[in-house]
Amino acid sequence: MKQNNQPRGGKGGRDNGGRLPRAYEGPEVLGQLLAGSGCELSVDEVTDEFVAGVEEGSAANEIIPLLWELDPAFASPEQAKRTFSNLFGLWDLVAADAVADLVTLGEPDFDPAQPLTADWVDSAWRRLDALPSKDWRRARDQFDNVQAETATFVFEALQDAHAVAQEVAMDQTFETWWMLREARGEVGRPGRGALRAALTHEVDDEVEPALAVAATTALWEQAADEERPLPEDDIPTVERVLRAVRRALAVRP
Repeated sequence: MKQNNQPRGGKGGRDNGGRLPRAYEGPEVLGQLLAGSGCELSVDEVTDEFVAGVEEGSAANEIIPLLWELDPAFASPEQAKRTFSNLFGLWDLVAADAVADLVTLGEPDFDPAQPLTADWVDSAWRRLDALPSKDWRRARDQFDNVQAETATFVFEALQDAHAVAQEVAMDQTFETWWMLREARGEVGRPGRGALRAALTHEVDDEVEPALAVAATTALWEQAADEERPLPEDDIPTVERVLRAVRRALAVRP
């Protein structure tokens, strides 16, 4: 989420500048965007959902995908980008009001023996985005060295997908590895056999639900990117591959 415009992932760069802006344009604009995307909720109802989510300690990327009963139906990538930008902007306003009396939020608590919480994942995303470029590059190089089998699996599984799908999937795989390492200190090094086996698990058999929601949100953000849009037809395949990656990497070494 910040300052470099080089391609990420397979191109060896870091593009934090491509992150979605969080800008709420008001109820009239958001209402039209929601209606145009197939969301049946009004802005007031969305706000109520956000208030409840903040009070429950949920993260934005956990609540926003639940606003649609079916997959969003955007008329264009620009409409998708503007819709998510407004939703995240509204969430920030709701959250800021809810915590206005707090001096500091601190780090979310979690049990490392359990799946990561949505709060912890959201906090980890922000820490990763704030890394100095040299620290981010060092982490990415380490990932490339210790997770070569995982990288090969991802590219093989997505060999028929668009190049952007391959790059985004690799970015997500790195970020999954980084978060699991931050949370638990060690991450397994699965072979391609274990990774292929993880592909056979059912869709609802998710070992890290908060990471799954964050990944899906990132995929839809990329689909709305004007310069490097992720083809929507590739999203289900990328989600399936990333689900297998999460399952394999979550196994304790």
